[in-house]
Amino acid sequence: MKINLFQSKETEEHIDIYYKEMSPLINRVIAISSAERSSQLIGKNNDGQKVYFEMDQVFYFESVDKKTFAYLKNQIFEVEERLNSIEEELGIHGFIRINKSNVVNIYYIQAIKPELNMRVRAIMENGEYLMINRSYKKNFERFLKERRVS
Repeated sequence: MKINLFQSKETEEHIDIYYKEMSPLINRVIAISSAERSSQLIGKNNDGQKVYFEMDQVFYFESVDKKTFAYLKNQIFEVEERLNSIEEELGIHGFIRINKSNVVNIYYIQAIKPELNMRVRAIMENGEYLMINRSYKKNFERFLKERRVS
């Protein structure tokens, strides 16, 4: 892929994309360049105070007792969003549902290890591990393949 950058003070900033075929890489470029959503999320700490943090700091989201939590490297925050909306809104940023209770950031997965019963263990960079259930495994593998840059 060839990239040309031009600086001009007379024109509005814009991006032109020329392609032969739509590819996963082109789709990612489009998604990133057109994302108008803020990269900051709002959560509550243990004291109930609102805390702002960057979306790319989140290792995974977990739903427990109808509450959703964002797990960062050393912190946990309760967030307002539900897993379904997190999965839809943050999918272009590398988040995918891996079981009924978890949406994971694929960029923080350190290793993937097969387990019994067609399940897979995702070992995170912070040492935690999450189980990828067999009903989500195929979609997870496809998601990884689409985001692999050749």
